[in-house]
Amino acid sequence: MRSSQEVIGLPVIHLQTGKRLGTVQDLLFDADQQMIGVLLEHPGWIRRGRYIPFFKIRSLGADAVIVNSEADIHSVKENQDWHGLLTGQRKLKGRPVMLANGQELGMVEDVYILENRGILLGYELSEGLISDLTEGRKVFRPGSPLMWGEDVLIASMDGQPTQDV
Repeated sequence: MRSSQEVIGLPVIHLQTGKRLGTVQDLLFDADQQMIGVLLEHPGWIRRGRYIPFFKIRSLGADAVIVNSEADIHSVKENQDWHGLLTGQRKLKGRPVMLANGQELGMVEDVYILENRGILLGYELSEGLISDLTEGRKVFRPGSPLMWGEDVLIASMDGQPTQDV
């Protein structure tokens, strides 16, 4: 299990040449909350974003993301349906997580993934700066995928915040 913040900022390296192909800017998820790829930085204001589909990533290492080919990098299309942690119109960071009974658990600060399978396992939640400093952030591991609503992420009653970070 890895935090998205351990992956964001890593260089993307071509396995055969050792060439640096870019830097991970964000993690991308589909509506089923499966990781669909990594978004690369896009220098300049004219270039479209680029991403690497999850199934094309050879390794999400501790110090780099390894790919087999430059051809594994694709352009982001305008109508692509994805959620990013930090980017896009439906970014996850800063969105509240609420239980189905109406209890707010906190705001998404980070996500945890099972890096070899691309499964979103949990959410790091903040209840505000003072609470973060005095009590620490909570990790919420839902028993089933959250409903990613327009403004709020809604969890069934089968998950609870489990630990401090």
